[in-house]
Amino acid sequence: MELAGENLNAQSAIFAVPTLLISLGTSPAVVPEAFLLPEARFGAVHVLTTEKPDVTLIRDYFAQHAPEVALTLSRVAGFDDFASEADHFRFEEVLHRWVLDLAPDPAVRFFCLSGGFKTMSAAMQKAAEVHGASEVFHVLADQYVQGPERMRFPETIAEIQTAMEGGRLKWIRLGGEAGWPQFRAATPEEYPLEVVDQNGPVRWLRAPDTRFRERLRTVVERSHRIADAWEGLADLPFVELAAWSPHEVQWLRQPLDPSSAADQRWVARLPKLELHCHLGGFATGGDLLCRVRAGASRPESLPGLADIPEPSDWPLPARPVGLESYRAMGNNNGSALLKDPGCLTLQCELLYQQLIDERVLHAEIRCSPANYADPAQNRSAWDVLMDIKQTFDRRMRAGHSADSCHVNLIVIGTRQTGGDYRANISRHLALAVTAAEHWKAERECRVVGVDLAGFEDETTRAHYFREEFAGVHRCGLALTAHAGENDDAEGIWRAVFDLNARRIGHALSLTQSPDLIRSVADRRIGVEMCPYANHQIRGFSLDSPSPAGGSKANYPLLDYLRKGVCVSVNTDNIGISRASLGENLLLVSRLCPGLTRLELLWLQRNALESAFLAEPLRRDLIKRFSSAIPLP
Repeated sequence: MELAGENLNAQSAIFAVPTLLISLGTSPAVVPEAFLLPEARFGAVHVLTTEKPDVTLIRDYFAQHAPEVALTLSRVAGFDDFASEADHFRFEEVLHRWVLDLAPDPAVRFFCLSGGFKTMSAAMQKAAEVHGASEVFHVLADQYVQGPERMRFPETIAEIQTAMEGGRLKWIRLGGEAGWPQFRAATPEEYPLEVVDQNGPVRWLRAPDTRFRERLRTVVERSHRIADAWEGLADLPFVELAAWSPHEVQWLRQPLDPSSAADQRWVARLPKLELHCHLGGFATGGDLLCRVRAGASRPESLPGLADIPEPSDWPLPARPVGLESYRAMGNNNGSALLKDPGCLTLQCELLYQQLIDERVLHAEIRCSPANYADPAQNRSAWDVLMDIKQTFDRRMRAGHSADSCHVNLIVIGTRQTGGDYRANISRHLALAVTAAEHWKAERECRVVGVDLAGFEDETTRAHYFREEFAGVHRCGLALTAHAGENDDAEGIWRAVFDLNARRIGHALSLTQSPDLIRSVADRRIGVEMCPYANHQIRGFSLDSPSPAGGSKANYPLLDYLRKGVCVSVNTDNIGISRASLGENLLLVSRLCPGLTRLELLWLQRNALESAFLAEPLRRDLIKRFSSAIPLP
C-alpha cells in the first residue's frame, strides 16, 4: 500500500507542541472542528485519508485561521474505499508507521476518532492505545438549521465558525492512553514509510512490509496468555512460559521421553547450565585424549598412557564400580597430563567448545592448579591458574554474545586418605583467595568459589576443615562441598551447618534425613547431582522404580525436586562418564520415570539460582536463558 503526503504549509512539522492526529473520510469539516478542541492550542495537525476526499476546505481553513500551524495531509495511494479486510489491515500498517513518523512524542499526541469509516476510527483508537496519547477525543456537531425544511451538518468554513460560536460543537474527551510498554522503544527507523518518489511537496510512501501489525498481533496473543496464566505464574520456572499456548504448556507438563527423537532434539536445543564439571576429568580417553596429548609443549616429558579398562557395558554398567575405580579411569589425565602447558591450554579450549556445542550458557569449572604446577619447569600454581583463565577469556571474547558461554572457576581442595593433604588444601584455598582479590571483572573468567572434594568418610567430614575455610568466607568466596556421595547424611549436616556450604555436590544420602531435606530446601542450598557419575558409582534403578526391598535404590533427584530442594543436573567428569550434559539430562528421565519437561526446566532454573554469580549477571542470564527455550 502506498501513501502520498502533501505538506500544505511551508513550515516543517513541529513535534514539541500539541499535535492532532485525525483520519478523514468524506467530511473534511471534521478536521477544523477537531482542531477547535478547547484549550488544546495545536501546533501541528496531521491527517490520514484515502484518495477520495476533497481537502480544499481543510487547506483554506488553516490558511485563513491558523497559518502558523504545521499541517500535513497523507493519502493512501490507490486506496479509494474499504472493500475488504485486507484493505483495513494495509491501512492499519500505514497508520502505525505514520504515527511514529509524524508524532514521536506521546506526551503531545491527541487522537481524534471522528473522521472516516468506522474501521478507520477503530484503527485510530487502537493506535492511540498502543502508542500512547495525551488525549483521545471525539467531536460532534449539531445539525445546522437551513430553513424550516432542511437540516444538515456544517460544510463550509463560515458554517463551522457559526456552529462554534453558537455552542453547537461538542467534544467527548475520553482521556489519555499510557501506551503499551512493548512499543515505547519503537521508532520510524525500525518501521519506516518507504519513499517511492517525491515531486515537490508530494511524497509517495509505502509500508514495505507488515512487521508492525505482526508484532502487534504477537504482543496481544502473548498478553492474553499471560493474563490467563496469571494465577499459575508461581508454578512456572520462567515467566516467559506463560506466553506459550495452552497446548504448548500442556506439552511441557507431560513426562519427558528419552527414547523419543523429538525429545532428544528438544533437549539438545535447550540452553543449559553446568555447575559441577572437573577440568581434569574431561579428556580422559579416546580421540579427545589423543588431541590433548598432541598439543603438548614438551611431548618428550609426557607420561606414558596407562591401560585403563572400562566395563563392557559402560557408560551404563549393570553394577556400580565404586568411587575409587571410577576415579582411576581418569588417570591418563589430571595432574599426569596437565602439568604440560600446551596440554592444559588445549584441554581448556576443547572443553569450552564442548560447552558451546551443548548450548551451555554458564559453566563453573573445577580445577586443582597446584596439582598441575611443575617446580622443575619453574611453573607455579599461579602460572597454571593464569593459563586456565586466559584460555577461557580468549574463547569467551572470540565468540558471539548470542552463542557464547560464560565460564568461571572453582578451585578444589582435595581430601585424601593419607599424607599431609591439609597443606595441599591450604595452598589451593590461598590461591583461590588471591585470585578472587586479583580478578574482579564480573564478565571475565574469574575464581568465584572453592570446593571441598575428595575422599569422604566420617574422618574427613567438613567440620574438620572449619578453620581452613574461614578465610574463604571472609573474602566473600562461595563454597561447595562434596558430601553425601559416599558418606551418610551426617556428612551433609556438617557441610551445611559447620562449613556453611552454599551448594552440596551429589548429596545422595540426603534421603536419610527428612529434617535435613527441609533445611536444605528452606535455605535454598544448591544440590549438584550428576546422573551418569552417580549411577556409575552407586548404582540406581533405570526406567522403573525399584520395589521396596529391591536390589537397587531409586535415584532421589525427583523426590528432592518435588520437595523444594534447589537441585540441578551436571556432568562431574565428562570424559570418565562418557556423557555430555544433554545426555545427563536425558538419563534423569530414565532414573526418575515421570519427570516432566517442565520439571527439567525447573532443574535449569535451580542452576541459575544457585550459580555463584553476581546478581546483574544472574538477571541477564535468566533473560537470555528464558528467551532461548525451544518450542516443541
